[in-house]
Amino acid sequence: MKRFFLLTIVFFVFFTSKSQDLLLKNSPFHFVDATFKMSVEKELSDNKSVNLSGAIHLVEDGWNDDLARGIACELQIRKYVMGFKSSESSLSGVYIAPFGNLSYYRMSETYYNWYYEYDEFGNYINWREETKVDASSKIIQAGILMGTQYIFSNVILLDLYLGGGIQYSIEKGNRNPVNHGGSGFRFYTGVIPKIGFNVGVKL
Repeated sequence: MKRFFLLTIVFFVFFTSKSQDLLLKNSPFHFVDATFKMSVEKELSDNKSVNLSGAIHLVEDGWNDDLARGIACELQIRKYVMGFKSSESSLSGVYIAPFGNLSYYRMSETYYNWYYEYDEFGNYINWREETKVDASSKIIQAGILMGTQYIFSNVILLDLYLGGGIQYSIEKGNRNPVNHGGSGFRFYTGVIPKIGFNVGVKL
């Protein structure tokens, strides 16, 4: 909860500061992963901007006692290397951007392994063993992106990007590497791809 309030304050200060262009964006791409991600991009000077993103991940499954929570913050420094003449904004065009990302993720779940055998009389016997998992990960990412952003009618925007970088994960707990579903990526250390898109508005 403290992390959420801190992230809210940072966004508020960033959002209310004066700037020539200010863009508010959402990433529909992350809804597939049960993550809500918002971004604010602020123009620093002609063809340069800073893009600050915050994300909250939440999954609760009452049937299996599964719970997954996470929070992330990302900073990009964007340089627009080619603009679109049809757009009035200097934040409309092709850009390159180094990025850094800090995130925290925690999961807990209960899963069952079923076993069976035949006894000496040929009778079929089966039973199950319950395992409770509680694991967390602190994640650091750094890399570079290339993307294109277009602002339609000086109001609606579409932001597409791709790139990659390095991820380092500090893992704690008793995670089961076989039964972690899509969360395994959050415990990974190594080279990562980065691709996505945002939609939003110019304020």
